[in-house]
Amino acid sequence: MVSLVRATNLWGYGDLVRELGADPQPFLSRFHIQPGVEYEEDAFIPFEAAVRLLEVSADELNCQDFGLRLSRWQGMDILGPIAVIARNAHTVLDGLESIASYLYIHSPALKLTVASATAGADVRFTFEVVEPGLPYVLQSYELSLANGARMIRLMGGPEARPRAISFMHEQRGSDAAYSEALGCPVRFGQKWCGFDLPQHLAGKCIVGADPETRRIATKYLESNYLPSTATLSERVAALARRLLPTGQCSVETIGDQLALHPRTLQRSLAAEGVRCQDLIERERRDQASKYLAEPRLHLSQIASLLGYTEQSTFNRSCRRWFARTPRQYRADLKLSGVSSSPASAD
Repeated sequence: MVSLVRATNLWGYGDLVRELGADPQPFLSRFHIQPGVEYEEDAFIPFEAAVRLLEVSADELNCQDFGLRLSRWQGMDILGPIAVIARNAHTVLDGLESIASYLYIHSPALKLTVASATAGADVRFTFEVVEPGLPYVLQSYELSLANGARMIRLMGGPEARPRAISFMHEQRGSDAAYSEALGCPVRFGQKWCGFDLPQHLAGKCIVGADPETRRIATKYLESNYLPSTATLSERVAALARRLLPTGQCSVETIGDQLALHPRTLQRSLAAEGVRCQDLIERERRDQASKYLAEPRLHLSQIASLLGYTEQSTFNRSCRRWFARTPRQYRADLKLSGVSSSPASAD
């Protein structure tokens, strides 16, 4: 199964590569990642491409603490609405458990497990990359745990630290690099990856937490991301929305995401009275209508967000959907008052 990850997982990537004296564009192009995608709202990219990008960057730039350094630009906010829920939990433990519960939304390739705590003992959190077929992705493990340490400080206060952080690999970076990024003792060559949270910190109340904000964020998350009871056609439509900007929205890719052979996927959808290509086409049309109503987006940007490599293909699709070119459709929206700004980025 091929998984996606929220593109925010690359926040700061370009800045760090430039800081190291290199150009990020060739690295991104090698893994077919669009520059700037990490700053697009709710954009997702293939998980394997993202983690291999970090590994290759670390090796070729001779920066063994690449993941640790990248965490300087990241932290809890890469999780989007999950961060709002966690930040407004009652205690630090509640916040971390919320992240564990909803982490599949950030990426199904990542898993955070909370061990049952005994009275007075530390609470253990185990972190795993569960995407099959990948080698050990050291930089992603270190980036994730460095982000975890930042999240704990955000919820528990500037002095909040895990008791210790454990990695399965041996030490790569300097002692100073780990100390700066993690701020606690680090154990290498362990049989597990994760951290131990002191009991007193686990039960610490989060200052400024707002239960109403948490409720609203939870409602938003659960209404915008599918529950386990969703139909197959609903899941395919949701996947299509995420995959369109990657340029890899196809029956085969969606089948991979759902761990279904394309023919099995098509047969199962036929039982619900729909075709996969029709669902993809519907989502592309709906997204096109939404993007064309946003004047700040250039037509070339919209074409890319819809997964088109050529503007002419986007033009033909618009004629088929709306009996108008993209510019004509945008002009009609402006006249009807739907467009959100009088300026157009044609």
